[in-house]
This record gives sequence, structure tokens and C-alpha cells, in this order.
Amino acid sequence: MPLNNSFKLALITGATSGLGAALATFLEEKGIEVIRTGSQDVDLAGDRAKLLAVISEKIPDLIVNNAGFGLYGPSSSLPTQEQLKMIEVNCSALTEISLHAAKELLKAGKKGTILNISSSGGFFAFPTFNVYCASKAYVNSFSLALDAELRAQGIRVLCACPGQIETSFRTRAAKGYPQKEDWRTMTVDVAVKHLWKQLQKEKRLYIFDWKMKLMVWISKLVPRTLLEKMLVKSIDGRYPSKTGV
Repeated sequence: MPLNNSFKLALITGATSGLGAALATFLEEKGIEVIRTGSQDVDLAGDRAKLLAVISEKIPDLIVNNAGFGLYGPSSSLPTQEQLKMIEVNCSALTEISLHAAKELLKAGKKGTILNISSSGGFFAFPTFNVYCASKAYVNSFSLALDAELRAQGIRVLCACPGQIETSFRTRAAKGYPQKEDWRTMTVDVAVKHLWKQLQKEKRLYIFDWKMKLMVWISKLVPRTLLEKMLVKSIDGRYPSKTGV
């Protein structure tokens, strides 16, 4: 498959830090103009009109839905409103941005790519990381189906499924508890290279490395009760307690 080297203008949500900022810098070094958005200038859980207006005006040929957040802990012990906000940012905002971008590209007769940052967690029913992983399962399904609807018209919708990346995500998700690095942890630079590979080869659904692919494969073989214990253990101690945050 020929590589995609045609991007001229990218728009990235959640681009003020972490993976989004690193990807923006990487693309700029490739000569691609980047519109960076973040929580300082766009409230993805509230009024997204300003961002949608920018997409209508500029019509980027690469839109990266990177913004999102998670929370660790039993769902019944976490604030309900925060979990609903998570769904709003991780699912509703991503959906609205993706559909709006697709419609603007179609109207302009332009080809383009929408890259939705999901998670390998989207393949698991994950106790103590419940709503986040459920939201990413939605992203996986939505992205695959939208790509099937649009690719014949020159618009691709790709879904990236990284595992644990060395950013502040886990610290925020655990309300200040530090990220515990282990064999699964990937540097931001390596994650960006995986994203670029996915963009170049137009991989529809891409689990970043063999370790996460192995975990997803193993999850289909072990009993659900055992899998649930394994999943909880993988983040146990990174949030204050098993009874609340």
C-alpha cells in the first residue's frame, strides 16, 4: 500500500501536553501545519462551537481526536458527574468532531483522515477502570463503522489503540498517585512513531505493540473471573483504595 504523505493541515485536540503535544511537534517537523487545541481554549465537555467553526473554516485534511481522560476506582465510589463528563469528552465530543469534519471534507470535495485515539483498554470490560474502557470500546466500534462508510469517498477514519504511555494520564486518573512504570510502559516518542506509522499505512485499527496484542489475545482464552482479577491487579495501588477515590 502506498504511503500517505499528503497532509497539509492537521488539527489536534488535547495538544497542550503529553501525546497530543508530542504528535503536534512531530508533524510540524514534517512540514505539516498544525492547529493545536486544548482545555485552555476549548471546552470539549461543553461548548464545542468554536472548534467546529475552525474546522469549517480551515477544513484540515488530518483531524486527530486525542483529548480524553480516565478515572481509576470502583464506579460506584467515583463522582457520577465526573464519569458522565468522561463520556462526554471521550465519546460525544469525539463523535461530533469526527462527523463535522467528515461532512466538511465531503462538502469541499477533499480527501482526509480522522485519527481517533482510543486505547487497548477498549477491548476489556475492566473493573476499577470501567467507564473509561467502555468509552474506548465505543470509540473502536464507531471509528471502524465510520471508516467503512467513508473510505470509498476518500476519507479514512483510523483508530489507534495504545497501551500504557509515559505521560501524566495515570497520575491524573489516580488523583495524584504516581504512574508505576513496568514492562508495558511506552515512551511518548515511541507512541508518536506508532501513530505516524498508522497514518502512513492507513491502518484501520492498530494496537501499538506485540505486548498489548498478546494481552488482548490472552483475554479471549482465560475465564472472565480470572481476567477481571488480572485487570484489577494491573492498576491496584495506583488509586487510593478499592472503596473510593
